[in-house]
Amino acid sequence: MDDEGNSAIKWSDDPVEAERATELDMTPSVPTPDGSPLHLTASGAEGDEGNQLVWSGLGAGEEESADPAQSFRVHRWNPASATYEKIAELPAGAFTYFDKDARRGTTSFYRVTGVQADGTESVPAGDWTVTAPAA
Repeated sequence: MDDEGNSAIKWSDDPVEAERATELDMTPSVPTPDGSPLHLTASGAEGDEGNQLVWSGLGAGEEESADPAQSFRVHRWNPASATYEKIAELPAGAFTYFDKDARRGTTSFYRVTGVQADGTESVPAGDWTVTAPAA
């Protein structure tokens, strides 16, 4: 049955077999904690540019910060390993990243952390996006 309620069974004179499909839950089993000094927005890819991540806080972009990050780490959820895996480390002042390796036609979950001079990471900011299927 489609989103409009149309059914092949209803309009077919021939026998029709029904199949039941169960969608895998790809939602991270590790919650993103509250209280991040960063704000992350993810938007899905439409072409070959990849998913776009944009964040602010801790001196990202033009934003001033009393304690700016020395670098930023971008992580993507990997359902196979059930962990957020680091996919990029960017310099201080960075505020955008294009994930060109995101799987097409699926949902990607991201986190971004700020890294201080002593190596400590901030509380992560998280977001997710749906990537358009390959044409």
